[in-house]
Amino acid sequence: MSWCKIVGACLMFAAIVLSGQHSLAAQPIKVSDVHLQLAQRHLEAGHPFWAVSSYRRALESGADNPNIHRNLSQVLYDLGFVDQAITEMDRAIKNTPEADFLHMEMGVFCLASGLLQRARTEFSRVLELNPGFSYGYYYLGEVLYRLGDYDLASMALVMAHRLGLPGFDLERKLVDIGWQLPVQPWRDDSHDYYLRQITLNSRSIVDEVLQRLSDGELFEELARESSIDAMAQNGGYVGVMQLESMSATFADQLAGIASFAAPVLLESGDDYLIVQRIAPFDAVLWQKKIVAKKQQRKEKIAEYAVQPATAEKGYLLLSGVFKNHNYADQRVARLLALGMKSYLKSRGAGEHLRYEVIAGRFDQYNAAEDAGSQLKEVGLDYYIRKEN
Repeated sequence: MSWCKIVGACLMFAAIVLSGQHSLAAQPIKVSDVHLQLAQRHLEAGHPFWAVSSYRRALESGADNPNIHRNLSQVLYDLGFVDQAITEMDRAIKNTPEADFLHMEMGVFCLASGLLQRARTEFSRVLELNPGFSYGYYYLGEVLYRLGDYDLASMALVMAHRLGLPGFDLERKLVDIGWQLPVQPWRDDSHDYYLRQITLNSRSIVDEVLQRLSDGELFEELARESSIDAMAQNGGYVGVMQLESMSATFADQLAGIASFAAPVLLESGDDYLIVQRIAPFDAVLWQKKIVAKKQQRKEKIAEYAVQPATAEKGYLLLSGVFKNHNYADQRVARLLALGMKSYLKSRGAGEHLRYEVIAGRFDQYNAAEDAGSQLKEVGLDYYIRKEN
């Protein structure tokens, strides 16, 4: 059956149905609604290309609903037309109240299309709107990794971890290149309490949810599945509060609790609240921590970077030559932590500039070889070069 015949048949069927409903006689069927129904049926029948055509015809016929653009963008993305999916999602975002999940979907589209800076912007916006969105942190970490910003990528990964998302693949990639994950990329000295909660009205369901949390299920997913309050759609994210604005009972139980500590069970009337304090997405703090970390590296490296002019020539133990200065610094920091007298040497200029990571200098070849064996034990490559 041709496309025109399908549309004609649907219109005829709708007209027959409506003709028997006097109350709706004054409300003729909209052509756009017919195309939307067809789009849904095409999807259910496994015909996504036809669904795309129906969505477009619905929009051309006067449909004005951002959700149509969103649905169309998802079908286009699944079909591999990522650039068109981005265009449709832009229209959805422009014409609807700002929502974390829309920026999340747009970020995924941009990442798939290789638009890394745009993806970074979208995932950052997700976390500004909802710092409890663990996948936002993970995807932001993936983008930062691909941009070569390993310090920021590792911070995003740690935040995803704290929200319950393991992030095994990104962690493996960072660890494989010798990167060290930060201990705490957030501050706990604020009077602001960023909270997320799961509201339940049955003690048996409370016990079940607590057990599932203990088993490693994501707080945000359990909130969407089980919580009975309006924050469920946000993964339970409540927002920021101060103790002064809480009831005395809640304030007493939450006072001083650390970010990402185990959730606390509170009671409010007939309801039970599983509440957890989290931390905000803080790009400014991350940058400050990176600057401080780099300064510490420079100070340590400076202790060994200049060799005495009268020193006799010996053997240099090297652990890689890198184009990325930050990565070379990170390798030096790791070697210093292992007790090596590590520093950097630059070679070349412009596009040919490279950074040699010197693990240490030794008078005897055997001593350099012994130190190299220690590096090999922790998974680091090395080679020995005689000083000229």
